[in-house]
Amino acid sequence: MADSNPLFDLKKFKEMAKDGLVNKPYSYDSHSEALFTMALALSAAVKKVFYEKSEYKFSAEPALQKMPIVQFVSRMRIDAMEKFNNTTFLSAVHFYRDAAALGKDQPLGLIIVYIERTFVPEMLRLFKYPYIDYDNNDEVLDGIGAISNLIAGSFKIELGRLGYVDLEMSHFRSAINSVLDGLEYCKNQNQKYEISFEIDGKKRMVVELVMDPLPKVIKED
Repeated sequence: MADSNPLFDLKKFKEMAKDGLVNKPYSYDSHSEALFTMALALSAAVKKVFYEKSEYKFSAEPALQKMPIVQFVSRMRIDAMEKFNNTTFLSAVHFYRDAAALGKDQPLGLIIVYIERTFVPEMLRLFKYPYIDYDNNDEVLDGIGAISNLIAGSFKIELGRLGYVDLEMSHFRSAINSVLDGLEYCKNQNQKYEISFEIDGKKRMVVELVMDPLPKVIKED
């Protein structure tokens, strides 16, 4: 599946991982490998969105890190200040098996997009987003939410290319620095992928991925 997408080079990413871009060794059980592949697909989805919207290329390949999930009262703790030392805007999109699971708020996974506040105007300019008042936090939060929606939609397409069933997406939820009550997530997962993206030689955006095992499309003979 990956060969049909020039932005998704699984072999290349695996070689990068062996060279140390992933900071934890893998246990090669089926879901661990599947989750790694999903993280690569998410990296490809982000690159595709940037290229299609701005013809912009990152200054380095995305850096993948496998990290533990920190719980906060049975939800996933969110602290954007761990990504950047300055005010950070974030936006999350959940994925669900179907509309019924969405209605019950039983997610299979989620992605969270973090962008340093000082770079948000440039990021939105790259995406040719309509003019907003950058002193108005609500307008900026809507802008980063639009970016997270684009990334989530592109990621969903990449998951389909990998043979997974079509998933339902939630509306984005945006915040500044943290989500006080945490985020709902798939409770049987205890690790996430953190993917960092560089623009002009500096880390400018981080995207996190948490995902349960996903069902594959059943092919008829």
